[in-house]
Amino acid sequence: MTTLPAPERGTPGGSSGAPPAPPDAGGGRSPEPPVRVGRIEFVNCFPLYHHFERELAGRGLTARVVEGYPAELNRMLVEGAIDVALPSSIAFARDVDELTLLPSVSISSFGAVDSIQLFTRTPLAQVRRVALTEKSATSICLLKVLCREWGIAPEFAPRRGPLSEVLEDFDALLLIGDEALHLLRVEAYPYHHDLGAEWKKVTGLPMVYAVCAARREFVAARPAAAAAVGAALLASRDDCAARPEATAADAAQVYDFSQAYLLDYFDKLKFGFAADYLAGLREFYRRAAAIGELERVPDLAAATFAGPVEGAGTAGAGRDLPGDSRSRHGSIQGGEVEE
Repeated sequence: MTTLPAPERGTPGGSSGAPPAPPDAGGGRSPEPPVRVGRIEFVNCFPLYHHFERELAGRGLTARVVEGYPAELNRMLVEGAIDVALPSSIAFARDVDELTLLPSVSISSFGAVDSIQLFTRTPLAQVRRVALTEKSATSICLLKVLCREWGIAPEFAPRRGPLSEVLEDFDALLLIGDEALHLLRVEAYPYHHDLGAEWKKVTGLPMVYAVCAARREFVAARPAAAAAVGAALLASRDDCAARPEATAADAAQVYDFSQAYLLDYFDKLKFGFAADYLAGLREFYRRAAAIGELERVPDLAAATFAGPVEGAGTAGAGRDLPGDSRSRHGSIQGGEVEE
């Protein structure tokens, strides 16, 4: 499949309702240039970005938001076309020398995630050929890790052509994002396996699909801007968490899903990055290295942003809180934003 450049969504004042950049009050000091921020164009990112530009403008910065599939944004971040994004967690590990982890934000699940599915025509033990999405890196690596746990060694090939051809030529199909959600809804395959749920069965840990990362050059030059981006993403998440029904209704106006469906889906997603998320990420990296998908397990402590992170140590940073498991793992519902 030919990868096209990710389209730009524009500067503040777009769909998130960001106000104009504040006027220069520094006596002639030039305003900082916009931060180039990548946004995965799937519904799972909606709570992080719904109020992001407004929140960033409130911190004195503007953004140029660039949309694309995870694999596209991974490439753009490493190449320097954007400054900050939520790269696939495995892509971050592979390019850790170029990137810095902003430690408060992730896209994770503790169990089922719905939007990362292996659809199969046969029981798992009989799967011989798997068609892979080209939109993601983490899901492919996670599937290979799980295949080892399942005791199968299928042939993997990129998905090409319409779904009808995939059904004829492959025993299974790996899909992510909105495409996985739609296929799950129509029940085109007799079996489906949620990779988040399967990871939890194997490890008992959360699965981190994407992390928040910035280019090292950007963090060195503009550490306050890097911190502000992480804080604005969390603030958007917290605003959405405080109004889950309204958030789901707003998302339903953009994506082809109902409010009720999205309310349940958003509750499965976790956007914080507490200690158990870090443990899950390290275990994923360890298993990826064991099957040859990583040359080495990255030193996450050395790769983490050392500057001040606004909201760190608060509910907004996604730390563990008393309450049910949903609150502890930072879902969009479950009372996380209240002490």
